[in-house]
Amino acid sequence: MTNDELTKAWATLTEQLMDAAGQVDALSEGHDPTVRAEGYRFLTRILVGMTEFQVEQEADYPSLVQIMSPIRKFFVDNPDTLYHRATLNPALRYRIHGQRGEELYLAFCLYGMRGRTNCILANVCDADMEFDDNGGFELVLSAERPDGVKNWIQLDNIARTLVTRQYFTDLRQKPAELNIQLLDDIAPPPAPTVEGITHRLRALSQSISRTFKSTQLASKAWMKQPNTVSIDSTAEGLDSLFPTPDNEYVGGWYKLEEDEALVMEGRAPECRYWSVQLCSRWLESRDFVNLKIILNHSQVKLAADGSFRIVVAHREFGEANQLNTASHREGGVIFRWLLPSSEWSQPKFHVKKL
Repeated sequence: MTNDELTKAWATLTEQLMDAAGQVDALSEGHDPTVRAEGYRFLTRILVGMTEFQVEQEADYPSLVQIMSPIRKFFVDNPDTLYHRATLNPALRYRIHGQRGEELYLAFCLYGMRGRTNCILANVCDADMEFDDNGGFELVLSAERPDGVKNWIQLDNIARTLVTRQYFTDLRQKPAELNIQLLDDIAPPPAPTVEGITHRLRALSQSISRTFKSTQLASKAWMKQPNTVSIDSTAEGLDSLFPTPDNEYVGGWYKLEEDEALVMEGRAPECRYWSVQLCSRWLESRDFVNLKIILNHSQVKLAADGSFRIVVAHREFGEANQLNTASHREGGVIFRWLLPSSEWSQPKFHVKKL
């Protein structure tokens, strides 16, 4: 491999970013200028995130990197969830060990690429695992199950990514301690090579392209029918957003004038956790640090019959359960039902004048 190929890989990356910027411009046409500004910010965020995942993380020297934060968001991140990611090689063996915290749900989901399509290969949550009396645990990931191992995930030959999820109702709750180590003997990391960096830059370009394309297609589908329930867990292309099979998803797109509100009414199923949140055109959660853009089951005030009424509006007007759009006239709204154990029906959406 020559230095010219490294230069070409870098050129491809910069061209990919310029192409994505052009798409942001086109997709923002006719919308509030904020949408375009958020689009460019989104590109910087996925560039930083995918650089960490594709260039810095290595399967031979595994690490659990926090995926989402108040300034790094994509794929309708849940503000109540702490996500970590590891890059895997299915030919190797890994051990995850740790200690439960105050999280109400802990899970490990394995993903891979089947052709050009992302897919879920396996998922293990706390209900499937064994813990010691103090909440300690060990989980092995390998092609073959080792003798005596209680918690195990089989590594399919296309397995590439592990995502861990911890759910909370209050972000002041203590998270689980998680550690990952390789069970095989590997030499210390070598110095960067032209071949290695070329390969990683190509992977980075592909990852940015997939992320942007998945975001564009998913949000486009939502926007077709504003102020109605337009998506659920059967939505085409949902797997590209790295969902968890433990969730049922349902939602739509709000589009509101200054004097309008979206009223969402329904009944949640019996489940481990549920919430409803707002997101942007680029499928980023809204500003959850400064605004009320998410409500979970511990925060929603229910009616006497157990039903909920949740309102999306640009300003406060006395509703018990309200999400703040921060003057964004349109955006996504998504419900998550985690491990539902009873039948459920879609919530009803309607617009009301204030």
